[in-house]
Order: sequence, then structure tokens, then C-alpha cells
Amino acid sequence: MKKLLLLLFFAGLMYSCNNKQPKEVSPEEMELKARVNIIPNYQGVPMEFNQTYTTQEGYTIEFTKLNIIMTNFKDNGKQLFQSGVYKFEKDKRLLWEGVGNYTEFTSITANIGVDATQNHEDPSARDADDPLFILNSGDMHWGWNTGYIFVMIEGKADTSALQDGSEMTNFAYHIGNDDLLRSFSLQGLNWMKVNSQLFETNIQLDLYKIFDGETEDIDIKTERISHTNPGQIALSEKVINNFVKALSK
Repeated sequence: MKKLLLLLFFAGLMYSCNNKQPKEVSPEEMELKARVNIIPNYQGVPMEFNQTYTTQEGYTIEFTKLNIIMTNFKDNGKQLFQSGVYKFEKDKRLLWEGVGNYTEFTSITANIGVDATQNHEDPSARDADDPLFILNSGDMHWGWNTGYIFVMIEGKADTSALQDGSEMTNFAYHIGNDDLLRSFSLQGLNWMKVNSQLFETNIQLDLYKIFDGETEDIDIKTERISHTNPGQIALSEKVINNFVKALSK
């Protein structure tokens, strides 16, 4: 009889364990994550490396490098992330992903580049998971000059009369010093659900507008190179100012 009672007891215990429902987690208890993407395009056409596009002068160009540093991504003083490094060759979309409640960031302000204090700090002394750590930022820090490169755009252009692609020559814009730090703002961000915990938003970058600016154009035939040397500051200012205007939600 005792054996029968023990068997019934353990059978009932196992039944109750197997029929326990998993605890539901309320949205308030979930750790939400956010993702910010950059979507490069050329007059609305998705940008791809080594694809040809046409400038406002009718020149044929193609892109081979697109790197960007953005920092202090905030909404009304609340920060989503401190820094993000975008490299098209590494990930065509991703600027940053991490813990963050997207509902608190309907609009944003952010910097293109890093402030003067961070720009003169030792990049190798940063935490290993910091996007601005030297091994993470990589070619976005000048080894021969103090500071980071805020925007790096490279490619090839044919500025000849024939426009047959036989005279493609390199262009390069490496923009970065304390005076070239720029900020931008976007209103009414569109956050899209990826899964129950992750939401993402896209920042559009129209590379055509870097050459055909709202106030100043860049003629790639005569304004082909800038490494932000003293004699190239005027061109660097054009590039970074047009870059700001090329961003949209």
C-alpha cells in the first residue's frame, strides 16, 4: 500500500511539473535593443561598389570606399549610443546595434566625427569593445596625424570628353580635424520591428548630393583629392557640409 501511495505521489508531482506554463514576460521586463543603419544611395538607386554613376557634369564615377564615424546619438539629452563606425565593405547597412528603447528616440541629433577631446586621446587606450578603439576604427584613424578621419570616400572617375571609362582615375576625400566636426538632426524617425526585442531605423545617404550640393558643388575633375591638409581645407569643408545635407530619414 505504501509503495502504491508513493507511486501515485511521484506520478502526480511529475504531471504537475510537466504541465507548468512558461512564465510570460511583459514588454516592460524585456530588454529592448535598437539598430541604426546607414543606407547609401545615388539619387535613390542603391549604391554598390564598382558600379558606375553619373555626376551633374556628366562624368562617370564609381565608389570603392565609404567609411563614417558618428557620435553622441541623442534625443533631448538622452543618449542611444556614444559612437559608431560605419564601413560599407564590412557591413553595407550597420552603423550601431545595442541595448536601447527605440520609443525614447523619435528624433535624433548626432555628430559626424568626434569632439576635440576624444580626437586627441590615445585610441589604443580605449576599451576593446569601443568602436573608436584603434583595432575597431582601423583606417579611420590617422597614424601620421593626431585624430580620426570622420568621413572617408574613395572611388574612380572618368572626366574625359569621351566618357568611355578608359580614363578612370582615383579620387579620395579623407575628412577630419577638430574644425570639421559637424552635427545633424533628423525628426520623426521610422522604427521598424525586426523581432520582439529588436527595432531598427534607417538613415539615408544620397552620395549624389555630396557632389551636387545645396549651396556648393564639387567638380571632381579639379577637386579630386583631399586629406585635410592645410591647402585642402576649403575642399574638405565642401565635402563635410554637403555630406550633412545628403542625410535624411
